[in-house]
Amino acid sequence: MIRIFFITCVTLFFYSCQQNVDAVKKEIAYSDSLSKLIHAPELEAINKKLLENPDDAVLYNERASIYLKYKQNEEAMNDVKRSLRIDSTNVNSYLLEADVFFAANETRRAKEVLDNIVVKFPKNTEALLKLGELLYFVKQYELAFSKINAALKINQNIAKAYYLKGSIYKETGDTAKAVSSLETAIEQDNKNFGAFLDLGLIYANRKNLIALEYYNNALAINPTSDVALYAKAKLLQDMDKMDEATQIYLAILKIDSLHKNSLYNLGAITLDQKNDVKKALEYFSQAIQAEPKYAEAYYARGVCYQQLKDKNNAYADFSMCLQLKPNYEPAIEGLNSLGKR
Repeated sequence: MIRIFFITCVTLFFYSCQQNVDAVKKEIAYSDSLSKLIHAPELEAINKKLLENPDDAVLYNERASIYLKYKQNEEAMNDVKRSLRIDSTNVNSYLLEADVFFAANETRRAKEVLDNIVVKFPKNTEALLKLGELLYFVKQYELAFSKINAALKINQNIAKAYYLKGSIYKETGDTAKAVSSLETAIEQDNKNFGAFLDLGLIYANRKNLIALEYYNNALAINPTSDVALYAKAKLLQDMDKMDEATQIYLAILKIDSLHKNSLYNLGAITLDQKNDVKKALEYFSQAIQAEPKYAEAYYARGVCYQQLKDKNNAYADFSMCLQLKPNYEPAIEGLNSLGKR
């Protein structure tokens, strides 16, 4: 009788294991097909490791991070849950869970997870900083500062903490403290792209040419950043260095052919500086294609049509501009000049 019971238990055990292996294989087959769909070859590599180690919590976390990178939030959360079932003591799994909730714009649930991490792992600076970042995101600045400063009490050399403080100061208008915090962030991490970019924006607003140096440092870290490239081009345009600005705007369009502000500014330079009305009209039309509710682009294209003596299209664009942006004075003046207001 005992022998029969033992055999039955062993059979059930192996049957359960086989079911688990089959489930893992089925799930990995789905993941491999998804990797082809979203063009994520790194998924295939991690899946091969998971086939060999189906109970490795770290591997599920790695795959969750890949899913998160490609905005596959549901799949990322499934992997986080698998990881936690295997090892509920791994703080990285909880941090990933918060990241997935944040990516899905479920900030309340992300905060709940982070609050729990801080209770269970009070010395975890990453959780404190993620909480600070989340609170900054929802504009609870004082609470954000409290979490960031708590992290700095544990480790005063965290670049991200100073960067977050600089971001808050910048957003609240205290540019002196913003500059100080962002410079400290760079002292801690001289590859901090965001800090270089934000310092460039602050100095550009002051019309201080040191902004170009900060933009160049940001671009040395990330040469294809359309944000940094655009900021540099706009500053050059404001400095009347139109040829240099034009070259950068054209470079941005090679990265993103529908970068609406670059298209608009190329139109403005082409119209105002080169007096090429037809080419300018093309740029403004492309800007509208990129952003159909771009009021200023409709107005600018209306000006081009007006200069080309095409009153009907000029009227249509000035009118569309006013639909999108009522009381936009230049468009009102444009309609008045056509005698159709």
